Amino acid sequence: MHEYRVKPTPPFNFELTASFLSPGPTDQVDVFDGKRYMRLLELDSSSRLALVSSLGSEQRPELIITLMNGAEKDERPTGRVLNRMLGLDFDLGPFYELCQRDQQLYALSRDHYGLKPIQRLRPFESLALAIASEGQKKHMFRATLSSIATVHSYTVNCAGELFCSFPNVATFAGHEVKELTHDPVDSIQAEQLQSLAAVVTHGDIDLKALRRRPTDELLATLKSISGVSTLGAQLTVLCGYGRLECFPIADTLLQRWIARNVYGSDNVDLSAIEVWAEQWENLRGLVALYIYAELAKNGEL
Repeated sequence: MHEYRVKPTPPFNFELTASFLSPGPTDQVDVFDGKRYMRLLELDSSSRLALVSSLGSEQRPELIITLMNGAEKDERPTGRVLNRMLGLDFDLGPFYELCQRDQQLYALSRDHYGLKPIQRLRPFESLALAIASEGQKKHMFRATLSSIATVHSYTVNCAGELFCSFPNVATFAGHEVKELTHDPVDSIQAEQLQSLAAVVTHGDIDLKALRRRPTDELLATLKSISGVSTLGAQLTVLCGYGRLECFPIADTLLQRWIARNVYGSDNVDLSAIEVWAEQWENLRGLVALYIYAELAKNGEL
């Protein structure tokens, strides 16, 4: 066991930010109990179980990271990954200045103060969850692949609890559809997940190389994958690749919130919603995340 501390760029609300990485308290991959975020991180050559909790305040944030099966040499690789996943170094200052231009957005920035942009460990995770969300009839933030992870992924038992790594490309490529079918993942989802792994394994789609492509091209490529909807592609660009210029305009939850809270009507043309979203330029995705936080608070996500 090894423990170290990090000081994120303030302001930072750890609990609120971490909640967007976990679909719920019963998940065994991304575990968040309201105070602690626990994740078995697959690094380049090892897996480390990280337990992250907050010691500080929003204005003076400090995190304590406990590596349950790690050592001092693991600080840098785990810290780098968690920094990206939780947006620890992201400066919210310019965003909050932007929020002052809009009454609704200003209210969101106050109500969810310190929420930072989250990012999945790898883009593949976002794509897999995008596929899972379609079959499970859930938002991608609430979709889970724990049922597959507990059977096929690398696991660590800690204090009587089982923690699983996120099912990776090899997991899906190395098993038959029937072996991947575990409720709530049905055979259709399992086949699509296996197909996703196949195109990545065979090099038909290079998820790393896509990082260098323009956002429009990235979106088009992701939408071409079987089982990935337009919304799934948009959320992957945002939460898998960390591109904050991407607003998930295909999300009817966001459309409805903007229609009601910005325009005061349930019948608003999509083009008007797009105009409102586009004014936030390279921080559009962060605006979306704050709306999602409001939806989650009201039990609508």
